[in-house]
Amino acid sequence: MKQSGEQSMTDKVPRYRKLAKSLAQLGDEHAKAITTDRYKLMYHYFIRCSGLTSAVILLVETGHLAAAYALEKSLVDALLNGLYIGYVASEKEIKESIALALKGRCTGHSVMKKRARMIDENFSRRRVFMTGMFAEMVKRTSEHLNEFGHGGLLSTVLEVKSLPPEVGNKVLARSVFVLIIFLGNVFMLENLDLTPLENLQKEFDGTGDELTEVKQYL
Repeated sequence: MKQSGEQSMTDKVPRYRKLAKSLAQLGDEHAKAITTDRYKLMYHYFIRCSGLTSAVILLVETGHLAAAYALEKSLVDALLNGLYIGYVASEKEIKESIALALKGRCTGHSVMKKRARMIDENFSRRRVFMTGMFAEMVKRTSEHLNEFGHGGLLSTVLEVKSLPPEVGNKVLARSVFVLIIFLGNVFMLENLDLTPLENLQKEFDGTGDELTEVKQYL
């Protein structure tokens, strides 16, 4: 029998899972219009974000919060890489990245911090209000990973089965809203109709205080 804490921890899982699925479908629908290799690569990172979000939801549902925190880093990396390739990287850099990938090499976390700053700078030139979002996200994710995902002292607290439901709900909110951040930026930069995305977000505006932390990114 599940303890009451465990039960409440997963109460919102179906709602977040439904939202994640709807966001993935929205991204897939718009991906049908993709014509360039650059955007195709960006779309593959969106697919990765969708898969990682589903994995985080499953980990929270089964009570593996430390693993969910650890996976958040990969989720944010996929977001950054997708937007960076889609809007910031030069054609030469994209080809070099592909060459590195074929050799089994990847982008380190220190480079991800640099990419986050470059995305912020590029997007702020396109939209004045889009400033500082991604650098702050990398900082927060790194802090969470070091404390909760890499075996820090606080990570042991996550093994307690009677944690307040807010703990798991915040992880759910952050992971699902990565998809909203991904799509929201693409929609704004491509001048797409934001209404479908806004409607999906409104469905979950009443989910609780766990959204406060992530809404600052939107």
